[in-house]
Amino acid sequence: MGLWAGNRPGTMVDESIMTGSILGFSLPNFWQGMMLIMIFAVWLGWLPSTGRGEPGTIFGITTSFASWDGIRHLILPAINLSLGNMAVIIRLTRTGVQETLPLDFVKYARARGLSERRILMVHVMKIILIPIVTVIGIEFGTLVAFAVVTETIFAWPGVGKLIIDSISALDRPVVVAYILVMVTLFIAINLAVDVAYSLLDPRIRSRAT
Repeated sequence: MGLWAGNRPGTMVDESIMTGSILGFSLPNFWQGMMLIMIFAVWLGWLPSTGRGEPGTIFGITTSFASWDGIRHLILPAINLSLGNMAVIIRLTRTGVQETLPLDFVKYARARGLSERRILMVHVMKIILIPIVTVIGIEFGTLVAFAVVTETIFAWPGVGKLIIDSISALDRPVVVAYILVMVTLFIAINLAVDVAYSLLDPRIRSRAT
């Protein structure tokens, strides 16, 4: 959507996507979750509002993700977690596209007769991916570490709910373990982002050597 909006600035498509993205990261996460429950669980009755659903078995592992009921219970919490992050990525991508399209190499690609889709998906995307990958890494770590609001609203028995219950019960070993896991996760994400830099831009590998 960011590529689409950046390639059509000022159009109705661009304005619609940007308006949606503003709402995505402006609305409070807890209010957004309650509205999703009210619309899709209470009014329409399409999706369940709380819990993880019936478990299933896949590759010998019992998990709620292996059953259709578990997937239905996952949809609303996943949407609630993703909307704000999606909005940030959309706006960053749009800005990158608008800054890159006027450059000379894009004009040369058009002069060679390359399709607009190939120019966007290959040439422009390669240039703007590094800041996007950086933000995705940061947002992913935040997504895991601060999912507690969503887990509380949807009564999802996850790590976030575990840490809140542990703090309330003064269960210090669990709190310390949670912090260690989150720190390790952020270190792993930063390492993955650095590796992705070298894969996306060969100049980084040449400077490192």
